[in-house]
Amino acid sequence: MQPPLPSIVSRFDNHVHFYTSADLQRVSGSLPYRLPAPHPLTAYLDRLIDAGMLPAVINNVHLSILPDSHNVFASFDELKALKAADPRRYGGVRLVGTIKAHPVYATRERLAHPQVIGARIVLHDAPPESIHGTRFCTAQWLAFYARLLPHQHVHIYAKEAATTLCVLRQVPQAVRVIIDHLGSCHGERGATEPAYLALLAEARRRGTVWFKGPGYRTSVNPHTAAQFVTQIVRTVGADRLLLQASDAPHVGGDDNGVPYAHGFDVTSAFEFVDAVARHVCEATRLPVSQLLRGAC
Repeated sequence: MQPPLPSIVSRFDNHVHFYTSADLQRVSGSLPYRLPAPHPLTAYLDRLIDAGMLPAVINNVHLSILPDSHNVFASFDELKALKAADPRRYGGVRLVGTIKAHPVYATRERLAHPQVIGARIVLHDAPPESIHGTRFCTAQWLAFYARLLPHQHVHIYAKEAATTLCVLRQVPQAVRVIIDHLGSCHGERGATEPAYLALLAEARRRGTVWFKGPGYRTSVNPHTAAQFVTQIVRTVGADRLLLQASDAPHVGGDDNGVPYAHGFDVTSAFEFVDAVARHVCEATRLPVSQLLRGAC
């Protein structure tokens, strides 16, 4: 007789990265910093299942240090094998993926994979002036946007709200857009930064823009991160919020140089999101459950 599974709390992980040592070997020696440790799907699932926090839906997002999204497609096969080997343990997991958003890479064939839900533009700390008027609306980019299927989106990551706004204004209005890390990685500027308010206003005007957590890259203080979420809820709407995410394996560090991995693991990241939701609940009176899963 199989042992009983632990009591499971259903979660959504809207942003996580799975990759192996083989994936990292492809970029070994080419980066100006130490490589992160491997973060395979199986180990992630086993840890969450044993902790009783298994996400029902997981979005494996393109990892910026990798040249392509081979690891995303490989994770689909890995979960398929897990389900075949132990359907009782892994059968309830749904895995989707967000691939690299480059016009040459995001081909019609790759986008046609039934588990691919979008493609990610990664800009890190690029200043807004680097996003000139046609960078993301050339003929190649317009052809890429046209290849997106109705359920797919463009995923934008930039630390600066002003940079994200410049990109957003170049994306055709009919395209669904998800904006990373609540739209700002500068919690010290506050949720009333003019560029941030302008980004939210543009998102409201378009009506096809969502903002994604978990929020610790905005601020490791849940109360500060909650101020940004509250601004999103009040300006764009709670139905445009994808708060539940782990962003595991927590690569990089905060403004003080403290590695995120020192303060977060996959379970504590969900606890952080819960704390953010409770603060937003106090400010908006919206139920925590709606804030966490209202858009799912």
